[in-house]
Amino acid sequence: MSCTVSKTCRFHPSEAEVVELAKHLKAVVFDFDGVFTENTEWLGIPDGTILKARSHYDGQGISILRDAGLRIAIATSASKEAAYPAIWLCERWNKKLPSVQPSCPNPWLPVTLFTGAGHIDKARVVQSWLQELMIKPEECAVMGDDLTDLPMMELAGLRAAPVTAESVVRDRCHFVSQRPGGRGAIRDLANFILKSREVDFTTLRLC
Repeated sequence: MSCTVSKTCRFHPSEAEVVELAKHLKAVVFDFDGVFTENTEWLGIPDGTILKARSHYDGQGISILRDAGLRIAIATSASKEAAYPAIWLCERWNKKLPSVQPSCPNPWLPVTLFTGAGHIDKARVVQSWLQELMIKPEECAVMGDDLTDLPMMELAGLRAAPVTAESVVRDRCHFVSQRPGGRGAIRDLANFILKSREVDFTTLRLC
């Protein structure tokens, strides 16, 4: 199995140990900017609308994780208008997809979104969410890209980052994606988790 295991993680896990961590995950938490996006936005839109780009590869990554039964959350420090791209995306995932409709057999559980959660607050809301779901921290993976993500990443059993994350974050991770944030980093992590669990991708619902 091909994967990207960080060689600089201070705990120096072997690839086999990281695969073992991935096998027992029940939840995955993502930062938004720099993970779902390239950490950029378009400026100068006359009405003040905030525009950000994201990858459909990553959207499919979220879908395959959901179909495999993992709980998904996003924790972002953005709030109000700045959080609208994340709010819009989660509403679409939770209300519009065929696999979330009540008429669908085994409908997907909703993606949870925490907005206005910065730095220490990210760790607090993620810890509370895991406790509510009765999921142990070691059964959770977290993907972040910058210093404000480190407190919630330190809670996780498996820490992940896009290859474009700050080096101080990558150095603390078990898994580093091959693709950049906003351009497939989430899909890399999703593929790694499901391959670790020997899931047949052709059996999964994609939307």
